[in-house]
Amino acid sequence: MKKVLLFGATGSIGKQTLDIISRFRDRFTLLGISGKSRLDNLLEISERFRPPLIALPDEESVSYLAERLSYKPEFFVGDEGLSRMASEPSADVAVVAISGIKGLIPAYYALKTGKRVALANKESIIGGGFLLLSCSQTSGGEIIPVDSEHSALFQLLQKYGESSLRKVYLTASGGPFIDWALEDLEKVTPELALKHPTWKMGEKITIDSATLMNKGFEVIEASVLFNLSPERIEVLIHPQSTIHALVELVDGTIFAHLSKPDMRLPIAYALFYPERPTLDVADLSFNPSLTLNLFPPDFQRFPCLALAYSALKLGHPYPLILEASDEVAVPAFLEGRIKFTDIPRVLEKTLNEFTIRYKPSTVDEILAFHEEVKNFTEEMIKSL
Repeated sequence: MKKVLLFGATGSIGKQTLDIISRFRDRFTLLGISGKSRLDNLLEISERFRPPLIALPDEESVSYLAERLSYKPEFFVGDEGLSRMASEPSADVAVVAISGIKGLIPAYYALKTGKRVALANKESIIGGGFLLLSCSQTSGGEIIPVDSEHSALFQLLQKYGESSLRKVYLTASGGPFIDWALEDLEKVTPELALKHPTWKMGEKITIDSATLMNKGFEVIEASVLFNLSPERIEVLIHPQSTIHALVELVDGTIFAHLSKPDMRLPIAYALFYPERPTLDVADLSFNPSLTLNLFPPDFQRFPCLALAYSALKLGHPYPLILEASDEVAVPAFLEGRIKFTDIPRVLEKTLNEFTIRYKPSTVDEILAFHEEVKNFTEEMIKSL
C-alpha cells in the first residue's frame, strides 16, 4: 500500500488523482492533501478520504476546516507547511499538482527525502529543473512527469533510449484561433480565448494554450527532463489531441504515443510505474471519422512559442523570467488591461529589459527572483 501526498487537491489534476486513488483503494491511501482556495471542496475531500495531514496557506483556512471536520488531522501552514508535509518520511509518492512556482517547494522537499514525485507542475521544472534533477540524483528520489506530452515522451524513451534518438516531437492542439486571420487576433476577447477545443483546464493554462505559450513551456520542460538541446525538440500542431508525442530514431523511424485526451492515464502511469493498471476509460476508436492531422506551427501566429525557444537557448534564468512574466501578462489580458496580442509583446519586453543581478540557485532564491520579475512586468504594463 503506497501512501500518497496530493499537493493541489481541488484542481483538475488533483480531482483526477483522487479518482484514481478511489479506484485503487487496495493500492493507495491518501496520506496528505494541500489546497489554497475552494475550502468547501477541500472539506468534502477531507471527509471522504480522511487524510491525517492537511497543508493550508494560512491560519484562517486552518480554523475554517478545523471547526467543520469530523476528525482531527495535523495541519501545516504556509510555504513552510508545504516543505514539512512534503518531507513526511512515511509517504511514498508526492503528486505535485499545484499551479505556479510554489510547486517547486513540495517537489524539491519530496525529492530531497527520496520520494517519487508525480510532477504536474511545469513552473518548477522551468524555474528550478536543474535543482530538482540534482536533488533526485543525490537522494534517490525520482521524477515521473504527469503532463500528457511528457508522460508520453517518458514512456517512449523507456523503450527507445538516448543512444538511438534523433529528435522528439511535442504536439499542440493549436487552440481556438488556429484558423483565424492574423489581423483578427487583435480582436480576441477573454471569453473567446477561454474556449479550448479539447481540454477543460483552468483559466491561466487555457490562455497559455491559446497563445501556444504552454507548448513553449513544455519545450523547455522536455529539454530539462530529458537532457535535449532545443534543436532536438520540435512542435507539431495536431488539432485532434490524439497523438501526444513522437520520437524519431537515428534510422528515420518514428514512434508515436496515442490515447484519448484523458489525464487519468498519465496520472495512473506515474502512480503505478513501472506497472500498467487496467483502467476503465474511453478507448481510442479507429473508425472512419478518425483523422490525424500534423503540421508545423506558424511562429508568426504564435510568437510566444518562439520566445520559449529563445529563452531556452539563452539558459537559466531566462526561462524563469519568461514564466514569471507570463504569470502577470495573462491575468492582465483576462482583466482587460492588455490585448491578446500584447501578451507576447510584454513577455519579450521583460526578457529584454529585466536586469539579472544574480542567477538564483536555491528554492528561496528562485521564489524571490520570480517575484522580482513579476513586479517588473506589472510596472511595465502599468506604463504601457
